[in-house]
Amino acid sequence: MWLTQTSLNIYLILLLLMCQENKFHRWKVDGQLSAFRPTVFDNSEWRLFFHLYRNVTMMMAGRTGLKTRGRFLQKQVPDSVPFPCDVTLGRSREPPTSVHKLRPGDINVIAAIGDSVITASGASATSFLELYTENRGLSWCIGGQWNWRNATTLPNILKVFNPKLVGYSYRDSYSFHWDSQFNNAEIGAISKELPHMARQMVTRIKSDRRVNFKRDWKILTITIGGNDICAYVCTMKNPESLPMKHRRNLLATLRYLRDNLPRTFVNIVSMPDVEKVVNLPDKPMICWILHHGECPCWVGPIHNSTESSRARWAKIQRQYKKVEEEVPMLDEFRGLDGFAVVHQPWTKRLTLNNHKGVDYSLLSYDCFHLSQKGHARAASALWNNMLEAPGKKRTAWNAPFESFRCPTRENPYLYTYDNS
Repeated sequence: MWLTQTSLNIYLILLLLMCQENKFHRWKVDGQLSAFRPTVFDNSEWRLFFHLYRNVTMMMAGRTGLKTRGRFLQKQVPDSVPFPCDVTLGRSREPPTSVHKLRPGDINVIAAIGDSVITASGASATSFLELYTENRGLSWCIGGQWNWRNATTLPNILKVFNPKLVGYSYRDSYSFHWDSQFNNAEIGAISKELPHMARQMVTRIKSDRRVNFKRDWKILTITIGGNDICAYVCTMKNPESLPMKHRRNLLATLRYLRDNLPRTFVNIVSMPDVEKVVNLPDKPMICWILHHGECPCWVGPIHNSTESSRARWAKIQRQYKKVEEEVPMLDEFRGLDGFAVVHQPWTKRLTLNNHKGVDYSLLSYDCFHLSQKGHARAASALWNNMLEAPGKKRTAWNAPFESFRCPTRENPYLYTYDNS
């Protein structure tokens, strides 16, 4: 009797999850629901199994992004404190015809592609299981949960200037969930996935009835590289070729976006230096253990990590990030009215220290990904970079609304390489 009841319960749970799976299958891109390049596993049966597994882990961990207490959360801005910018200066009277005359409030669509830095994996995690939840609604560049007062994100800032903004993630979700919206990032993604992600993102935006595809101005943020440098580079026959391959992938992605996503402003944000997190002093034991799996090229015996090998990966990482500075400045992406790409350098000299030492509240439970508090800092840093001229952009971050940039009468536009 007990076995029969248990079997029935398992069956009902699986049936419920399958219903949830069907409910969330709203993104259909040439039959491929994964943001990754199609493989033998990208058939309907394997996708169903994978998505069921992902839904089970989220069900077990819960909607962690809805937490309202914890040291991992930013300090809420009181209702009595007004938004720091004059909103009237942040939107054009008529939609501009040039990306070089683009104000924050002119943005109607927001999107992102990349890896777990953008999925906000474990941003509100306080246990190992909760690391599996992607708190996409809290993501620094694409999350739109709550508002700027308690979740400082780029969309929540932009919504003050344009409440009709679409594309931001609503809450905890995976890329195949409706709530993810135009956040097409994936955990474990590497550089070679970027062109496929871009194609999927264009199809998502193009098929959305809320979007006037040709007329609406769009902003898209790209961050990739953590997995390339942490877990992929040491498996390559010729690791030194990784920056060149990344250059090829980034060029293919930007060319596709330029030719297929009209009226688009692209942010390229480099990954933070890997050594900043893997070499943290006095880190908790759980972080030391998890770093062996998250960054095996740098930590532990799996790939015979040594001081010499880490120095090698660090040099490759610098070259990888140099590519991201150089490619946006190429002539083929300059002088265009409908497209601009800008490297935003706020991660270049990022520090996790405060006056007491390492501020672990900026990091998730694994001391590798960002906490919600860290995402808020990242969002503020990205926003500031967008309103700073090339060559004068800040290369670090601060607490949200500390030295917060605003559009001015003299400089109301998002900076490109052609209007500075």
